[in-house]
Amino acid sequence: MQLTIGSNRLCNTDGVISIRGKRQIALEWGPCDTDLWLTMDLYAAEGRHVARLWRNEWTFNDYGRFEFKASARGFSLVDTKSRQVVLEARVVGMDSVVITQGAFYSSAGHEIEITTEDWKDAADSRESAELAARSSHLPFDKHEIASIREAVASSGDSVDCPQCGCPLIRQNVANAQHRDTVLVSCIICRRNLVVHSLP
Repeated sequence: MQLTIGSNRLCNTDGVISIRGKRQIALEWGPCDTDLWLTMDLYAAEGRHVARLWRNEWTFNDYGRFEFKASARGFSLVDTKSRQVVLEARVVGMDSVVITQGAFYSSAGHEIEITTEDWKDAADSRESAELAARSSHLPFDKHEIASIREAVASSGDSVDCPQCGCPLIRQNVANAQHRDTVLVSCIICRRNLVVHSLP
């Protein structure tokens, strides 16, 4: 799946998004490859688990707080209390999905905001939240992310994967908010990390 989140475009992912190391969102195709399925854990501001959507069906949904609508063109998830869009996505082509907007909390109670330009974590001093889209392995942990960021920022030389030692592939990607944005990928672990420079 090609997944676009804000100004980040991630290729060949399985649609799993981890926020600060914890899996929170998963996008996948239904059996006919025409229906887009969403699995998502929803939290309150204090970090309490208030709802879980699994493949477009509610596992639980506290007091019917969230409303989910899906079609062949995409889906929208709305907070019925505030009428705010929690997550909205559209199918833009074969195996290609764009998350157009979102506003929700992580399991740690951090406010996450997705716009067409950016992906933000209100608790983070940087403009963009930690984002990991993976294929079949766990995302980079916070120590690995710090080491990769430092290596990318300080050197033009190759950077090795902290887990398997394979050289990471670096690809410059377009980003309206940052002068230099690099997608770092491990072809063995099938893990990706978006590294932003200062704007």
